[in-house]
Formats: sequence, C-alpha cells, structure tokens
Amino acid sequence: MLSQTPDVNTLLHNMHAQILALTTQLAELQANPTAAAPSVEKKFNKKVENVADPGTFEGDRAQFAEWWIKLQIWVEANWDVFADDFEVATAVLSPLKGPVASQYAQIRLQECYTAGVWPTWDNLKIEIEKYFKPQAERDWARQQIHTFKQGNMRTDDFVTRFLALSIQGGLGNEHAVELLECNVNPHIAEQLYI
Repeated sequence: MLSQTPDVNTLLHNMHAQILALTTQLAELQANPTAAAPSVEKKFNKKVENVADPGTFEGDRAQFAEWWIKLQIWVEANWDVFADDFEVATAVLSPLKGPVASQYAQIRLQECYTAGVWPTWDNLKIEIEKYFKPQAERDWARQQIHTFKQGNMRTDDFVTRFLALSIQGGLGNEHAVELLECNVNPHIAEQLYI
C-alpha cells in the first residue's frame, strides 16, 4: 500500500497541473474569442494559390464533368482546412445552384442535419456522380472501353486512358480487369502471365 501512495500523489499533482493549464487556456480563449478558432466562413475562404475556385454548378448536366473535376481538385488541395465530414459536405453541396441542383443540395443537407450523420468525402463523391453525371457520358465510356485496344500504344498510356474510361463508365473492378486483360496487347499480357 505504501508503494502506491507516491503514485497517487504524483497522479494528483499531475492532474492538478493539467487542470491549472486548461483553466488558464480557457481564460485566455474567453478573453480573446476571435483568436480561439477561425469562423467556418474564414476556413472555407482559404485559397490555395495555384488551384482555382471551381465556382458554382448551375445544374446543367452537360457542364457537370468540367465543374466536378475542378471541385474535386479544390477539395483535395484544401483538405487541411476541413475539420470533419460536416465541413466537407457543406463546402461541396453549397455551390450547387439552379432549380434542380439547389433543391438536391437543400434536401441532402436537411437529411444529414436531421440524422446528424454526414457523408464521408468518398461516399459524397459517389452520390453526387450518380445524381448529376449524364447517363449518356457513362454509356459512351462503356461503349468506348469495350472496343479500346492497346495496339502499339505505350502500356502506361493505354492503362491511364483505360482507367479513365473505366471510371467514367462506372465499371466495377472485376469487369474492368476482365476488359483490361482482353484489350491489352497480347504480347504484354503474355509477359504478365509467364
């Protein structure tokens, strides 16, 4: 029992020091609340010098692909600004304007707020693409990928273009791998499987 007494005293002393430090920090924050944390607006207005603000999406599905890639790059470049899924979702859904896009954003924000659950960035990307990506674009990419052969194209160029079509077409991994195996230059495939 005596051997535990110094540990308890040390523990109490450390706890007292932590409480004192936190009390001092709280007093400083209360004295100067603007220095405590930047407002959400200030956080979202932070700009990365070489990544342009993607602007708003007015709901024209033909313009979706260009706006969407710009927004994704902007989010990734500003990733450190976002504290949590709420801030990412708010920053991504807020630029949706126009009758259809703004209604979608309003309903989605209300659903998240009511449930108290905000989608992760990866889930939000999938959801928005399903809602706004034109079906014709997916169909075109799927048709292209079925007839896209490597021929004499460099392997890295072929794989890059193939992956872009696969993502654009929304193909599952298994199906994309099967198509890749069929469409790659037979000599390359032979070397891979030896």
